[in-house]
Amino acid sequence: MMRPAAALLLALALGGCASSPPVPPEQRDMPLPSSWTLQGRIGIKTDEESLSGQIHWQHRPDSDEVLMTSPLGQGVARIERNAAGVMLEIPNQPARHAADAESLTREALGYGLPVSGLTWWVQARPSPESPFVASRDADGRIEQLKQDGWVIDYLQYSTDEPRRPRKMVVAREGLEIRLVADDWQSE
Repeated sequence: MMRPAAALLLALALGGCASSPPVPPEQRDMPLPSSWTLQGRIGIKTDEESLSGQIHWQHRPDSDEVLMTSPLGQGVARIERNAAGVMLEIPNQPARHAADAESLTREALGYGLPVSGLTWWVQARPSPESPFVASRDADGRIEQLKQDGWVIDYLQYSTDEPRRPRKMVVAREGLEIRLVADDWQSE
């Protein structure tokens, strides 16, 4: 029952495409937009189950709102993060609250998800909070990122500026999250 929440929280990273022109070195580490909205599709696979749906993620410096819906558009889970903490809502269940998203997913799902890392990874950047290893493709874009025990593979990037990941896979020990970003908006 709580598995849709995992899908919701993990909907955030994408990949690389060789058909785009190379990224000049001075643009590789350009400042990221502080506010953005991502709409797309997400799939989550564990040893026990597979889930898929749509994701709408609105990020602000002081808040996040992530809505996960079924392939038919019905609300499956909603997560809100603000200064007071994190809240998870799943239809027909009481809302859950925690100080941070990792604690909330650990409580609700039995394992913690890298929600704070995903905010960076979905933009093809390593989190500044911990060491990482990254490899780049011939065009200078991150192709694979390893951080905090997670492996993030960027499969395709958008062709418009800024070049954000379009398809990505985030994996770790029996958990795989696939994300396809259909629309990015900087705000």
